[in-house]
Amino acid sequence: MPSSSSSADKLRLAAAVAKFKASTTNDISNDENSSQSNTTNSSTLRSAVAALKINKPSSSTTSNSNNNNEQRHTKTNRLRTATLALKITGATTPWGEYNHLIGKDISTFPNDKLKRHLRARNELAEGTKSELVQRLQNSIEEERQRKIAIELELEAKHRKIADQEERGAVYVCGKNNAGQLGLNDLESRHTFTVIPSTRGKHIQNISVGGNTVLATTSNHDVYSWGGSGLGPTGVNSNQKDMYKTPQLVEKLNGEEIIKTALGSNHACAVSKGADLFVWGRTDNDTYTSHPQYLDTVTATIIACGEMHTVLLTKENEVCTFGLGTNGRLGRDFDQDNQSIPLPIQLPIKQTVELIACGAEHTLLSTQSSCFSFGCGDGGRLGLGDTKDRVVKPCEIVSFRGSHILSLSAGTWHSAAVVHLTPLDGSGWMYTWGSGFQGQLSLGKICKALTPTLVQDFIDEGLSVKEISCGSNHNAAITHDGNLYTWGSNKNGALGRSIDNDLQFTPHPGIVAEFGTIVNRIGRGLPLR
Repeated sequence: MPSSSSSADKLRLAAAVAKFKASTTNDISNDENSSQSNTTNSSTLRSAVAALKINKPSSSTTSNSNNNNEQRHTKTNRLRTATLALKITGATTPWGEYNHLIGKDISTFPNDKLKRHLRARNELAEGTKSELVQRLQNSIEEERQRKIAIELELEAKHRKIADQEERGAVYVCGKNNAGQLGLNDLESRHTFTVIPSTRGKHIQNISVGGNTVLATTSNHDVYSWGGSGLGPTGVNSNQKDMYKTPQLVEKLNGEEIIKTALGSNHACAVSKGADLFVWGRTDNDTYTSHPQYLDTVTATIIACGEMHTVLLTKENEVCTFGLGTNGRLGRDFDQDNQSIPLPIQLPIKQTVELIACGAEHTLLSTQSSCFSFGCGDGGRLGLGDTKDRVVKPCEIVSFRGSHILSLSAGTWHSAAVVHLTPLDGSGWMYTWGSGFQGQLSLGKICKALTPTLVQDFIDEGLSVKEISCGSNHNAAITHDGNLYTWGSNKNGALGRSIDNDLQFTPHPGIVAEFGTIVNRIGRGLPLR
């Protein structure tokens, strides 16, 4: 049975709540009377607390389990009522707050209200009514001027950031499990997002291999990030989380680096004077964490596959090194691994202009020819079959007599941009190989053994300047400087939404946020 004290408790609590509601109603109905709220609320709250201060039961009554249950129930009711009391008696006037006072006619306030606002703002609350009004107005105006100064300072900082970004920055999207987006976290991005530390750095060259990234500036600085701190970044990885943001590769300082290339576990850098630097795992037995100068060969053009490297020397020789399986090094030899760059022979004597490496195959182009060698699975060599080419590079007959402007090799497919004579620096795009995620941009066609014209760009009246192949998606820059992407959109790799329920599309679509204003910052068109 409930005790008589519990009944008394409930009566006192009900009376307190009724009193709280009455005081609140008065506050709401008459704003001018709200100046009394702090005093009224304080005394009301004290009454509520007094009502809740009930003597604890004696030890003799706590021996009974039923009494204990009743006491717990009573305590719960007290807590609920106290919470309600605190809500009801909360302050209704934000004394002294700028947003509450700005725009109001302060001269109509009564003296007690003026004084409460002044005290809340740490101002003197003495004097005549006109003095109180003037003092409060001055205090509000000073705060307004401070806010304006802060806004101007923030705007200046924003404009500085905008100026830096508009002069060049790196934007990223897609998977970020190893920090490869350089955004200081491991969250994927479905739209292109700027890497803050690259603003104003004038990045001229970017290389991606596996989940590691290298970026070279116009001042020849090289930055690296990603790889979970274990990839070939060329920097010390003993400091936690440093791999999540771009870090300067100090070993390359002063070497005048102009371009880099990345494989899955190795990296290369080429200097303005054709010096070659390598690091990472260049064969099964050797691993170097920092760039090492390789004085046995020069390099003017360089490309890395998953586990092999192809370069052009100053003497116009094509050299290869790394893993040699499937003929990806372009010559027949017994060793699976070759740590020293050695020359290969082309069927015709022409200077190589472009080199592209896929995971297990290589493409070369000259002024009027294109060659391929290595793994032929899926038709990625463009030679009309799926056979490997081991002994030497073979000519892709489809491109005989054509001048190739851009050449790229993905994991399963390849692509090229062939110059069209009337056009200035652009042309038609061709793809070949396997593209079950829409990489070929050939509609429902998922395999092409020879280079096949991509009709989508022609239908839109567009020609292409540059093509870049990923494993399951592609990106191209058109003659008007816009970026188009297609293929797999897993993890947001395309940087745009697609119009179907599938995670891929075979149709190139524009990434519209470039060449526009985003968040009051101008985004230029992508560099070729």
